[in-house]
Amino acid sequence: MSIFSSCSKVLVDNYSKFAEKGEPVDVKKIFGAFSMDVIANSAFSTKIDSHNDPNNAFVTAARPFFQNTVPWRLALWLVFPSIVKLFSIKVASPLSTKFFADVTLNIIKERKRTGQTRNDFLQLLIEAADEQKAEEKVAEKGDNILNNYEGETNEEVFKNFKPKKTLSSDELVAQCVIFFLAGFETTASALSFACYYLALNPAIQDKLFKELDETIRAENGMKYLDNVISETLRINPPAIRLERVASTDYKLGNTGITVPKKTCITIPVYAIHRDPKFYPEPLKFDPDR
Repeated sequence: MSIFSSCSKVLVDNYSKFAEKGEPVDVKKIFGAFSMDVIANSAFSTKIDSHNDPNNAFVTAARPFFQNTVPWRLALWLVFPSIVKLFSIKVASPLSTKFFADVTLNIIKERKRTGQTRNDFLQLLIEAADEQKAEEKVAEKGDNILNNYEGETNEEVFKNFKPKKTLSSDELVAQCVIFFLAGFETTASALSFACYYLALNPAIQDKLFKELDETIRAENGMKYLDNVISETLRINPPAIRLERVASTDYKLGNTGITVPKKTCITIPVYAIHRDPKFYPEPLKFDPDR
């Protein structure tokens, strides 16, 4: 059984308990546990049951990212990013970040020590780093041949022997920490909002259920499900804004405006998604738009 299938089964079982008793359910809590189970399994090959084992170390460390209030660090970063950068304020909880960093580093060390491999995200990063190191050795060998060859030679033969930057242990750790933190809260929130809008719109819920019932075994047949998720993400995007830094001077079409190199460009995703100019009745949940 795949990671998603096994974690989904646990998710359904947890929901069934509330359905059988007719009790209210905290969907954010259950989806948070589901997201954590999937990420822990797919990133670290670590099986946990976050919902039924709330004292698990993973759950405890992730709790600061799973609160209903906006962390002050995040609020400060959204309003005054320059201050956050100036004082090197960590947006994420330092203790939680350290926990996941330590877990990742320990797993890397253990796998390198034992030669053990797993089918997970971390293993892909480790293998990518190993491949880069191998390429560096080949490049070094090419340079030595070129330097030691006394006769005439065509340097064009060796032009591809260029060393590439190798992923360091810190970079491997950073990728895994980001994978967890970025996927955990965003996935749980998106699924929670989707359930919320479906609960408010029974007709849409029935239409979606009919599609799922008819095409559950077909590939690429769940168009309406895609519409529901897309509309959920439109109204409540996981990232309310995006930022990119211009790598070169760039002219904006025929506007006469030039964006200087190193300029930070902010894209207000949340505002765009709720602008009636682009989406009529922006607050209306309409998967058919």
